Amino acid sequence: MMVGVRKLKPMEVLDKDALTNIHLNSLELLEKMGVKVFSKEALTILDESGAKVDHKKQMAWIPPHLVEEALKKAPKTFKLCARNPKNDVELDGNHISCSTDGTGLTTIDLETGERRPSTKDDVAKSALIVDALKLADLYYPTVTPLDYPKHAHVLHEYDAALDNTQKHFVSGATYLPEEAVYLIKMAAAVAGGLKKLRERPIISAVACMMAPLILPLGETDAALEFSKQGIPVVAMTMPLTGATGPITPAGSVLIGNAQILGINTVIQMKYPGAPVIYSSYPMSMEVRTGAFAVSFPEATMVITGHIQMARHYGLPNYGGGTIGSAKIPDEQAAYEKALCGLMSMLAGGDVCGTIGLLENYTVLSYEQLLIDYEMYDMMLRLAQGIDVSEEALALDTIYKVGPEGHFLAEKHTLKHTKDVWMPMLTDPAPYGTWKDKGAKSVVDVAKEKAKEILATHKPTPLDRDVKKRLAEIIKEGEKGIPH
Repeated sequence: MMVGVRKLKPMEVLDKDALTNIHLNSLELLEKMGVKVFSKEALTILDESGAKVDHKKQMAWIPPHLVEEALKKAPKTFKLCARNPKNDVELDGNHISCSTDGTGLTTIDLETGERRPSTKDDVAKSALIVDALKLADLYYPTVTPLDYPKHAHVLHEYDAALDNTQKHFVSGATYLPEEAVYLIKMAAAVAGGLKKLRERPIISAVACMMAPLILPLGETDAALEFSKQGIPVVAMTMPLTGATGPITPAGSVLIGNAQILGINTVIQMKYPGAPVIYSSYPMSMEVRTGAFAVSFPEATMVITGHIQMARHYGLPNYGGGTIGSAKIPDEQAAYEKALCGLMSMLAGGDVCGTIGLLENYTVLSYEQLLIDYEMYDMMLRLAQGIDVSEEALALDTIYKVGPEGHFLAEKHTLKHTKDVWMPMLTDPAPYGTWKDKGAKSVVDVAKEKAKEILATHKPTPLDRDVKKRLAEIIKEGEKGIPH
């Protein structure tokens, strides 16, 4: 079994006519209603490219041919490189990747079980756990370090991650171009210079767009700064159905799609061929209370719709995964995360194992991080489908064993034992055995496993001179980033 390779045909929630309809309506919105663009640079780019622009009102009306041209320029496949090339991630439509979820403000303490403000140490520890998990491919800072300057949080997140994982780093949402500048300096210091960083971008950057149809100032300028250096931009739409997006899934798929087409057009007109990832993390409104949830069926349908639109365009996608609104690792977390994760994967998600957070991306639980990973591992096995090769059918072995035999001692069985899914947390033992071993819940087991990893896993550290340079850049950034 080839790990991470999708063999099942992606599930479709939109037929061919629906895909075309959403695309054409997205073009109409961008051309006739227009998009609010707070970035002067982005307005100038669109103006010079042939869009109708009102600089005073900060509005742009983008003609369909520009959007279509930008889609043609956007690369359809590329790598998310890692500090260790063995951890590079292929975004080619055929592989499935797992990432952590990002930048929560609260952590459930692994020792006390109590909630507390998140720290840089939590970033370091969660990065270390990701480094130890074989099928965890990308590290998105699980939390924001509230014990360090807020305006420079992305720099401290990257600093904590770099020394604890050799996997690709996905920056939390970058709100200022100055943040991007210093983050690029840090990545270049590790990669060996800007030229080598361009050749092997070991980071990517999230740029959150605002619904309905707004390209915000800082995020757009930061996205352009990253694109200038060839660093992949995760163009993220987050419509709140019934609030910043229509209450119907189709309406929110439409408005989110138009947003991503808009920012992609800006990027491709300035930097043709810049890597862009189509990303979707919507929420759905609970109509009785006005509360929002990432895990309601409507939000999940918007995610799957966006995954399918991304595949329609041939763009790599990043959305959904094991997400949920539960407050603790409980039964609600289990069914929310399992259903959302499986839908994302079956729809054809490229990055869809967003593990680790509770309560709508805001709370880190170390136990949930490992439970989510276990679910992702199981889903990945399901996505392999069934191998019906001659070897897998085992016809000769079946004939050999006959009606009254068994397969335990057969060479075929021994040969394929490594192909069978192996749990890290899940306990298949009967009740008596489970009780004799302490009657531990999966949360108990996950807590023990997290502590074990933190105590025993030793990531490859950065070179001492690189660490020194990173400390200098962070010090510069704390002074240079507006706050």
